Amino acid sequence: MRFATFLFAGILSAQSPTFEVATVKPANPGIGSTGMLVYPGGRMTVTNYTLRMLVHEAYLIEDFLIEGGPKWASEERYDIIATPPAGSQSSKVNPRNIKLPPIEEERLMLQALLAERFKLAIHEETKEAPAFALTVAGQGHKMKPPKDPDDFPVVTGGKTGHPDTPDFLRAYNASMQHITKRFSDMLKRPVVDRTGLQGSFDFFLEYVQGISEDAHGPSLVTAVQSIGLKLTQTRAPVRHVIIDEAEKPTGN
Repeated sequence: MRFATFLFAGILSAQSPTFEVATVKPANPGIGSTGMLVYPGGRMTVTNYTLRMLVHEAYLIEDFLIEGGPKWASEERYDIIATPPAGSQSSKVNPRNIKLPPIEEERLMLQALLAERFKLAIHEETKEAPAFALTVAGQGHKMKPPKDPDDFPVVTGGKTGHPDTPDFLRAYNASMQHITKRFSDMLKRPVVDRTGLQGSFDFFLEYVQGISEDAHGPSLVTAVQSIGLKLTQTRAPVRHVIIDEAEKPTGN
């Protein structure tokens, strides 16, 4: 069922923030790694990204919820170096880790860059689709208040070194929006926040990612119970981004 359509034709208002300087060029085919880094002062570098990957970052939308667009948008890769204007909020950022996501203003600058250089035009649709509902378990959640309320909000992960629970997730000052987005990205299915929780949280949990013959620990869906949350299958209105038009960038 389709609930609503919202049009974003790539037309920018005079108030839309833009980068002061930006270069876009085809990526070196010999480089296999990808990454988006934001340095102190707001300089952003993007390495080996497709247009779909850029849309994912700019619009905070999981890849499996991006539709349409030309074939090259999923295949051809680009490098970007962009600097925000002096005096902007982005020029004042000083991330504790350059791998942390860009702030909202820089995401809007990236949207403007995609509209200008890639002639990107999109629209958004909300459709009913399979999803997970995130709720608080019966005994209440076990997440902690943020140790540092000024910490950049993020949910990150890595390897524990334990054979039964080889993977971990750790949240720093993360709101439920950050948490559900990370869960959704990992589960490849939308996660709807029905916890009613406000504010931000720290947490740590261990789980098993994917299938491993040597691991016998909990999946992510089960492991969230260790922090007092619960994931159950449902159907819900889900935001999709549809690429209507795009062109390969030419020059800088």
